[in-house]
Amino acid sequence: LKILVSVNEFSDFIADLTKSSSICLEAHGDDPDPMRANLVGIAISLSQKTEAFYIPLFNAEQELTKNEVLTRIQPHMENLPVIGHDLNHTLTLLANNGVNPSTVKVSFDTLIAAHLAGQKNYNLKPLIFNRLNIEVLELNELTGTGKKQIPYSSVPLENLANYSAANVTNIRKLEYALKEDLKKQNLHEYNDKYTIPAISVLVQMQVNGITVDQAKLEELNTEITTEIALAQKAAFDAVGHEFNINSPSQLSDLLFNEIKLPPGRRTQSGYSTDAAVLENLRSVHPVIDPILRHRELSKLKSTYVDALPDYINPHTKRIHTTYNQAGSATGRLASSEPNLQNIPIRTALGLRVREAFVPQVRSDWTLLSADYSQIDLRALAHLSQDPALLAAFENDEDIHSSTASLIYGVPISEVTRDMRRLAKVMNFGVAYGLSAFGISQQTELSREEGAQFIESYFSTYSQVKNYLDSTINIAKEKGYVETLLGRRRYVPELKSPIYPVRQAGERIAVNMPVQGTSADIINEAMVKIQNELNRNSLNSKM
Repeated sequence: LKILVSVNEFSDFIADLTKSSSICLEAHGDDPDPMRANLVGIAISLSQKTEAFYIPLFNAEQELTKNEVLTRIQPHMENLPVIGHDLNHTLTLLANNGVNPSTVKVSFDTLIAAHLAGQKNYNLKPLIFNRLNIEVLELNELTGTGKKQIPYSSVPLENLANYSAANVTNIRKLEYALKEDLKKQNLHEYNDKYTIPAISVLVQMQVNGITVDQAKLEELNTEITTEIALAQKAAFDAVGHEFNINSPSQLSDLLFNEIKLPPGRRTQSGYSTDAAVLENLRSVHPVIDPILRHRELSKLKSTYVDALPDYINPHTKRIHTTYNQAGSATGRLASSEPNLQNIPIRTALGLRVREAFVPQVRSDWTLLSADYSQIDLRALAHLSQDPALLAAFENDEDIHSSTASLIYGVPISEVTRDMRRLAKVMNFGVAYGLSAFGISQQTELSREEGAQFIESYFSTYSQVKNYLDSTINIAKEKGYVETLLGRRRYVPELKSPIYPVRQAGERIAVNMPVQGTSADIINEAMVKIQNELNRNSLNSKM
């Protein structure tokens, strides 16, 4: 380990860097949120050196400045393959401190590779232990946690440097091990072509962020607060007295003991008052509607209207979410802090939350939203090669009306809203292993009617049934399933001695190729769009 604190030491390091065939790096900031963090240190491992280098940047009085370090390192990050663990976080942190992420030559990410290779735990410490049998420290073992947590600047420099140097040294070893894993699974080309290019694209999206019009949210907050009070009053009026509408136990006592409504399933604390139970009671008593309305509005207020302003970055005045490529087993992106993939659209007030997201407040910029139509069902049609499903898409028919028409044996023009609604439940549920019980929970059909509906569906789309059955059989034989582009998910649940676990494994087996193929297609499109924006030096941003 060499700690670089002087200009001369750093210049010698840059000379070594020019001779390296790759650069493995790890960066740390003084805040868990990389878009709010100041850079406090960089650890680097070079291909031809056994020692690692650590550059501390948290001391304002030191000889090396952050700007000088980043200015001299960036050209090498553009020319040399860059390796790291969770490069999304590293590059977002560096971007927030002046590095252009779009020009970094991302080569390999051990976190993403471990996820792709089917590792159960791809956090750095357990990954190093599981793959290399080496014990390393967690960062919080140096800084502490909670009230006892200390800032980076208070951690002895040598301890911080040793921790970071061990990480970049072991990340290089992990790179070799995980590349072998990917080659054995025929995933190395997929990783190079689809996964790696997405990293810098996601970083650019995170850094771009999005503006929230706080005035619109404040106006909406006033309206929702009034609506919540009205819903609560309506609930009180329906039973003739006040009660704690936010207490599940009091609500259970009111509905099932006082009013004597038919109870649903029982929990440890009494009869359940969850949404599914209350939905089934809507037509039974007038108190149910305002209770559900109160819940919907309260969640909208607490989850979005009250919470979103806290995520606004004080420097950029924008919200910067984190997109996680390893956040779901199917390969779909996950969004967190905040989750921007879950903004409500089903209600008028929910749409108002979405409308608060703007390109810039009072500007002539426009938000353009693009999406694939029924992408999961299109993926299912391609994977199954079912003639009826393919024909519906080729003829540009409404897929749910087309399904209803075939199941009920009526022309599309005679399909009712209820017919289409039931067909929609089945279309979206089939790739998730929807059962007769599941249909009975989502519709007014009984389990028996749900079973008949499933039978009718599969007699209509017989090749879909054959595809799902063969997918489960292949998963049992090989131990994994694949997307159209070859990304795998291992399904050990299929070998469980416990029947419900095996059932869950079958649902995973049929769901992953469909959802995963959709995710692959969207991922590739996202990369192509960003490449086009960069190539043409366009001002538009994702």
